[in-house]
Amino acid sequence: MGFRNLQTFLFFLLLMLLGLSAPLSAAEGKRLALVVGNSAYTATTPLANAAADARAFAAFLKENGFEVDSLINVDRAGFARGLSTFSKKIGPADTALFYFAGHGMQLKGENFLLGLDAELLSEFDVGAEAIALNSITGIMERKASLSLLFVDACRNNPIADRLNASVEGVTRGAALKGLAPVSSTGSGTMIAFSASPGQVAYDGVGDNSPFTTALVEHLSSPSLEVGTAFKRVIRDVRIKTNNFQSPQIVSNIAAEFYFNASAPATAVAASDFLAQIDFEKAERIATARGWQLYLAKHQSGSVSDSARAALRLLEGGGGGLVSPQEAESRMKLTQSQRKEIQLTLSDLGYDIGAADGNLGQKTRRAISRYQKALGLTETGYVNSIVANRLELVGVTRTDSAVSADEARLFDPEDLKGLETDERTIRAAQCLRGQRNHLRRVWGPPLCSSLRSPLVLADRQICCPAV
Repeated sequence: MGFRNLQTFLFFLLLMLLGLSAPLSAAEGKRLALVVGNSAYTATTPLANAAADARAFAAFLKENGFEVDSLINVDRAGFARGLSTFSKKIGPADTALFYFAGHGMQLKGENFLLGLDAELLSEFDVGAEAIALNSITGIMERKASLSLLFVDACRNNPIADRLNASVEGVTRGAALKGLAPVSSTGSGTMIAFSASPGQVAYDGVGDNSPFTTALVEHLSSPSLEVGTAFKRVIRDVRIKTNNFQSPQIVSNIAAEFYFNASAPATAVAASDFLAQIDFEKAERIATARGWQLYLAKHQSGSVSDSARAALRLLEGGGGGLVSPQEAESRMKLTQSQRKEIQLTLSDLGYDIGAADGNLGQKTRRAISRYQKALGLTETGYVNSIVANRLELVGVTRTDSAVSADEARLFDPEDLKGLETDERTIRAAQCLRGQRNHLRRVWGPPLCSSLRSPLVLADRQICCPAV
């Protein structure tokens, strides 16, 4: 085997011999938490799930070694007393965590969390009836080694219309201003919000909000670092809310932190170990092709469903807003293209019936079988993924590993082991360190050394090494 493969094998063997020892937490002191859940508001819309969310998150924390103080349905005075008690417990080596589920607001760029009795008849009432989020952050940063804050709040400004603009029982806020953006000046601080500035945070229709449900699911994963776990939280919440809510994280944590630092009780199979490595690569690449390549390599496994969900989200199907039939209809396939699909599937061994350009029952079954082989949802309808894989002429390609909506950096090492086109890997190496829009252009070659050249910031470039 090659040197790099030998390194991977020896690394895996070492982990097996060591019993996959658990990674160390960022801090070695106590794990302390204050959890607040307010549902029974008297001057604004009550929240069905906030108190239940707090109880669920408190139970999760206790299972993972936290000493938890819980405040359920408290007014502003009770909130303040709980914060005072909590702050006195924190020592310089401790990890301190604060969680809030309930109504929140911003005023003049500052964020506030509301007790049950908040009325806020004018802006002059805010200081006396609400708790400033930055005061909580400041106390934790001064006293703890590591500070973690999770805010599942409504993110609207109650003064705008007396807290009554939201759709009752549906959201934790109205589509008004949301919470203000935050930044952290202290080291070792992470602040996680259930929604981005200006977005509504949904209370949820089940037992818990989408945000808290995703937190408990992913933060509890064995030996999963909090930053990686939160990426999966963001993806889940986007899917469950049809992309209307996207959590946000602000972090300057230098060390790694694990909620569940225990390794699996049994030895991990080599395939699962390598699948996890590839999954994290695909997360960093964050393109449709990256997830397609992952699923082609790992069609089953503990995180394959998460990979399929990520792919659906990037393809615009995460929330089910567009039916498979509608997605195919929007492609406006010509009869010639439909016939090409049939012929290509037939060449691959699928029974499509007659190649007449009409996607009948047999062709639909063949498309479903092909989707299954790719690890995709079996719909029987053509989408951009299927068209890309079949290299359908005349359909814009969106499957480049280096295709992205925003300028970004790609690490060539992340492409290795997933990307099957060596030219793409060499191009990424050529462009290493250049933060630009990278898109593969499909069609007639523009560079003599490339069948499919790359464009950099809308300009054609040629990498001699490609």
